[in-house]
Amino acid sequence: MKSQTQQLPGLHIYRAVAVILMILAHAARTQTNMSSLHANPATAGPFDWPFVAALIIEPIISALFLFIAGFSLVLSRQHSRESSAQWLQRLGRRMGTLYGISVLFALADQGVQWPGVLVSSGVLGIIAVGVFSAGAMLVSPRPWHLLAVTTVLGTGVTWFLDENRLSVIGLNAGAGGMLPLVTLAWLGALTGLIHQRWQMNGLGVLLGVTLPLALLVLLADAPWVTHPTSAILLYPGDRLQSVLYSLQDLLGLYDGTARQALVKYWNHGWIFSLRVMPLLVLGLMLFLTVIPVARHPVLAFLEWMGKQALNLYILHLVLLALLVVAGVNPVYGWQTLLMVLTIVALAPFMLRWVSFVPLRIGRTASGAR
Repeated sequence: MKSQTQQLPGLHIYRAVAVILMILAHAARTQTNMSSLHANPATAGPFDWPFVAALIIEPIISALFLFIAGFSLVLSRQHSRESSAQWLQRLGRRMGTLYGISVLFALADQGVQWPGVLVSSGVLGIIAVGVFSAGAMLVSPRPWHLLAVTTVLGTGVTWFLDENRLSVIGLNAGAGGMLPLVTLAWLGALTGLIHQRWQMNGLGVLLGVTLPLALLVLLADAPWVTHPTSAILLYPGDRLQSVLYSLQDLLGLYDGTARQALVKYWNHGWIFSLRVMPLLVLGLMLFLTVIPVARHPVLAFLEWMGKQALNLYILHLVLLALLVVAGVNPVYGWQTLLMVLTIVALAPFMLRWVSFVPLRIGRTASGAR
């Protein structure tokens, strides 16, 4: 029997949209003039606009990814033939691998920034924590209550940190502040439970409840995103040298100097999830309703992208990193767009031979058929 997620191509395509937007946002940072274009969008050309727009809405993109991940977990658990313990164990292995990959990316980017390299390693680490914690609550005796209480507590902790302008590495500071993005994974799981019990009627009621609340909190004097301060160590040399120096410093073998710098990574504000929930739910309803099947080749390819979302996400980060190290930095928007299209076109062939989650090398069934 096919799983419920296999019977909901609209959900996979919704996830594919989130992945495509994230690829655009990450590719934008490789374009040499993107900082000035982002600061002054009026100067952007037609080929620049997809990337400028992706950077503008990037907080919503990452929220969308976590929300869909939480929603999909409910369907995965519902149609799994494994016991709760087996299902959670398999989920733990996958999310553990994902978290490990996130730590490796953090090491390659900034070297050993203790303890941030472990507790604040980036979006992939947030996805791993959000998905596994949501999965653990779903197999508990009272998933509704546990997810609801945890969501309220997560929002409350984020509010406290924001209101007091506190920076706590691993919570709201660092390259991957966990809160409130993990809260959106829990909200996604709650939405999945609502859909599981009441189908589209339940989603309609949820939209009706969250929409007036979102309109109300739009009037609140609270920022969509915050910029908590994080302290990092800067080592001399190019990126590779600085990473090696940081590893030596960790082992007590470095006799050079390192300069401490304060960096302000952006993070979602406590009010962000309240404002964006009706948009996420409405998008989910539209995709589930408008795309009941995916017979068209384009929709079938987007469905494949959604099914391979995590692998595609990691693959595009690897390819972009290799291009940057090789000195390939596009100057114009059409060059960046060509780079993105090339990555997407190569992905089905490359993912036939490698899988990141679960980690596997060799010919796999993950490529497009």
